[in-house]
Amino acid sequence: MKEVNEKQVMSTNYVDNNEVYVECIERSKRGELNIPESSKIRLFFIQKGSCSFFCAKQFDVLLESGKVVLVPPQNKCIINVRNNIQLLIVYLTIDLNFCNDFPFEALTEFSGKNKNIEQGDEQISLKVNKMISDYLKLMKQCLSNGMKSAEFFQMKQKELLYYFGKCYSKDELHRFFKPILTNDIAFSKAVYKICESINSVTAMAKEMNYSLSGFKKRFKRVFGQSAYKWLCQEKSKKLFHEITCSRKTFTQLSYDFGFSSPAHMNNFCRKMFGNTPGSLRSQKILK
Repeated sequence: MKEVNEKQVMSTNYVDNNEVYVECIERSKRGELNIPESSKIRLFFIQKGSCSFFCAKQFDVLLESGKVVLVPPQNKCIINVRNNIQLLIVYLTIDLNFCNDFPFEALTEFSGKNKNIEQGDEQISLKVNKMISDYLKLMKQCLSNGMKSAEFFQMKQKELLYYFGKCYSKDELHRFFKPILTNDIAFSKAVYKICESINSVTAMAKEMNYSLSGFKKRFKRVFGQSAYKWLCQEKSKKLFHEITCSRKTFTQLSYDFGFSSPAHMNNFCRKMFGNTPGSLRSQKILK
């Protein structure tokens, strides 16, 4: 797997008080871009060029310009550039809400009414329409003119979510936002934030000032599964990414992910992915 030549990549982060709000990336040559994980929800707007987009074990698809992809918190990405590409990444730092009459949580109610939406049936990308395309152009113009305060970024996030609520059907929005959709956004955001550094249910409950039983009950109510199962899935996504997209040895990965030995990691991979780390890495290389 080839390393990215930093000179071939132009990347600009727009921050305020050390918090990233927007990132612009340009790359003129073919090759892989490694995008690190974040505790924030991110929207990747492909403004020029084409690429294959690989995020955890969820998808590995070809995307053309004019598409937007949602990346949930705690997910690394590999972007395989096929030709000259421009990306604009928006970090969502505000409470999610389309408008006063259309709260984000309403999408969970919609899923229960729509019999056609199956478990795991997600829409990887959305086509950017003219309204959102014009919004992105204006935001980039504002950034080039020095408008970079936290107040500006938060206002633009609200505006963007408003356009999403008005420009797409509830069916499209449900499928697109399904990877982050819960009926208690504040709780789920807190969980995503602390799972950066904590990987046990007991420690998470303590960090969020819950009794263990109270935390487990609320977690299952919000995420629809046990906290232990969810943590295993998050761990498996990160591990899958590292196995298939990094050069780290399996011994190093077993240490990084808290396994007692490489053999223990092998067993975990067989259970979660149906294959060994070596086979998973070989399959990705052959693609």
